[in-house]
Amino acid sequence: MHRALTFSRRSGLPLLAGLGALALGFAAPVMGGTINSDLQIGAGKTFELGGGQEGAFAVTGRNTGPVAVEVLGRAEGSSAAQVRGTVAPGGEVNAKFASGEMALLRNTSAMRMARLKLKVSGDTSALGMTYSDNP
Repeated sequence: MHRALTFSRRSGLPLLAGLGALALGFAAPVMGGTINSDLQIGAGKTFELGGGQEGAFAVTGRNTGPVAVEVLGRAEGSSAAQVRGTVAPGGEVNAKFASGEMALLRNTSAMRMARLKLKVSGDTSALGMTYSDNP
């Protein structure tokens, strides 16, 4: 099986792995801790994190892959996403998202896998996670 995501938490809870659960909108059972992730985003895909959560969260880390990743935010109740920036290979991401806001990490390549090493902190207790096709 191809491992798409691996999360670990400082609280010592078991590791979560598997694209299937995340693609179904699995909400990570983290009680406000930190999520560490070796995230892979398929070609032509966007990773969606959060949306509707009570508190704010932050995403920090590095683009460890061969393609640029666009970082966007979509406010609760909005259909339009706002571009926060693009993270080149080797570049760093440091983005904050407000209560209810969704983080969108978009693979800019239609041919190659994107990879990021991320830390998600703040209100992580009810962050939904899924993938969607790029618009």
